[in-house]
Amino acid sequence: ACRIAFARGTSEQSIFNTMIYVVRSLQSGKKIPLLLDEVKAFALKHNQLNHMGILQLFLAPVYKFLSSLSGITFDPSTLLPQLAVAPIHDVVQTALAKKETVYVRLAVVLGLGESLFLRDFANAYKIMTRYPKLFQMLDDRQQLRITEFEVTFIGGLLSFYWARETREPQWIQRGMNALAAFEDWSKLSPWDSLHRYHLLKAELHHSQGDTIRAIESFDAAIANTKKHHQYSYEAIACEWAAHFYDSIGNNDKTKEMIQKSHDAYIKWGAVKKAEALIKLLQVVPSVIPSTMQNQNQPSMSFL
Repeated sequence: ACRIAFARGTSEQSIFNTMIYVVRSLQSGKKIPLLLDEVKAFALKHNQLNHMGILQLFLAPVYKFLSSLSGITFDPSTLLPQLAVAPIHDVVQTALAKKETVYVRLAVVLGLGESLFLRDFANAYKIMTRYPKLFQMLDDRQQLRITEFEVTFIGGLLSFYWARETREPQWIQRGMNALAAFEDWSKLSPWDSLHRYHLLKAELHHSQGDTIRAIESFDAAIANTKKHHQYSYEAIACEWAAHFYDSIGNNDKTKEMIQKSHDAYIKWGAVKKAEALIKLLQVVPSVIPSTMQNQNQPSMSFL
């Protein structure tokens, strides 16, 4: 569709098809080096056609997201000036000034996704509070639509995290609304939704202190991502599982999940993220045999 649109279609068709292709590639976990090459090819083509909007407001944020995870940067001699990376807020303000509302939502979701993968919760909180209208649907299950499944998933995971950190009731409710939506969507589109449903469910049980059910749901999420070779979501499921196991003091499983997350990030092409993650193995406390553990000693949380 992209090739046909570039060869025979209108500017609107080529822009629309590019956006759909790149977004679905991100959602399906296409390997980062390949997707970056395609982003560069799209940028060169749109530059030839003088499509500055999609270059600055969509392809540049995508490049920033993928580069931050992989460590891959384009050769400065071939890097288009239009792909110069601007802060997400600047991209959003430019899009708003041009009344390009579709770019506003995409830029915000990309910024939130980057914060999720990098576990930059401060920046994620800043994004969600700066653009509350884009996330207000999380307050009402009836407003959630399957077309918004990515922002619902990311918002749901972050909500459970903040529920544990702040104990504020609105966060647990937001997470539960996202979970309820994915329970329905997983029946309609299991390939896209089932692993997200299980991971959200694991985080709910984690927040409720239900260790057994949390473990079952983490296992289900990881198994589902492995079944479909969704390396990006396998990596994040294993990483969040590692934080869960660390919180309950299970150092053996923490190490195992860190290693599995690292391996999945490598398969996806997120080498920079994987290298940062594997360093955590060097600071995980040595596992003490259970018969020798002091039961009154608090968990040595490192994450």
